[in-house]
Amino acid sequence: MKKIYLLALIFGITASIHAQNEVYPSSSEVLTEKILNLDIKAFDAYNTCDVAAFRTYFTTDLEFYHDKGGYSKGIEIFIETFKANICNEPKPKVIRKTVKESLKVYPLEGYGAILMGDHDFYLIENGVEKKTGTAKFINMWLLENGSWKMSRVLSYEHKPSH
Repeated sequence: MKKIYLLALIFGITASIHAQNEVYPSSSEVLTEKILNLDIKAFDAYNTCDVAAFRTYFTTDLEFYHDKGGYSKGIEIFIETFKANICNEPKPKVIRKTVKESLKVYPLEGYGAILMGDHDFYLIENGVEKKTGTAKFINMWLLENGSWKMSRVLSYEHKPSH
């Protein structure tokens, strides 16, 4: 009887490890593609002010660091700030675009991945898009229970466009 329990325990541990390996991308190329696609989806929600969708890309204990706005912790304050500053109709709409050639993804074994790069910001007013600034960012993506979410976001070195 003890052998059956031992075999069941070993099988359970092996199945758990195997399931984790299946979820985490098998190569740096697959990881890069996954993270870049997540970034596109998250910031499509940002750019269209789809607050419900945008929220799903972050952990509840999100830490957000901004060189001009300071530090905030927690998804609720982050979303309230997003709604007040980015989705503040009828003012001009702010959108974010990444600088594709600047993007780099690094694995964080046992945690997730880091996405680093530059992003540009634009205002859309009366149908006219005008670049207003650029900055650098670092997003830490956590893989938890099969779901990728940003847990730490750094946005820094903000500069106005000339």
